Amino acid sequence: MYMPKFNDKEKEKAYKKQYDRDHTMVKGKFSNLETKGAELTFPFHKYPEDQVRSYSLIDGNNYELPYMVAKHLAVGVFTPVHINERNADGKRTVRINSKNHRTNFQKLDFEDADFTSTNIVTVEIETPEIAF
Repeated sequence: MYMPKFNDKEKEKAYKKQYDRDHTMVKGKFSNLETKGAELTFPFHKYPEDQVRSYSLIDGNNYELPYMVAKHLAVGVFTPVHINERNADGKRTVRINSKNHRTNFQKLDFEDADFTSTNIVTVEIETPEIAF
């Protein structure tokens, strides 16, 4: 296994722990929230030492997947919803105020508090005024 170089033993230990957790197989039910009943095929890899692997999942079926893939499906596949506003100073801002999740992976055999998707984000970008 390829291992990145670390100057700190604690960081190396934390990396190994997370790597092992991410590669643990977990069971759950896949949901394609965009297209009910459809198949979703996607490539995935998280660590430099991993090979890119292709996954094909059908909505409504149960699967055993690496934790990192299951978590990605549960919380990481979304489309941000932007709002254009003016702030208190009258300047234009673009804010991401919610996420539309495109997929889900419902846990069947494990517990994890970090495995819950959220719809609220607080990202704001101030944009310059453009004169026409």
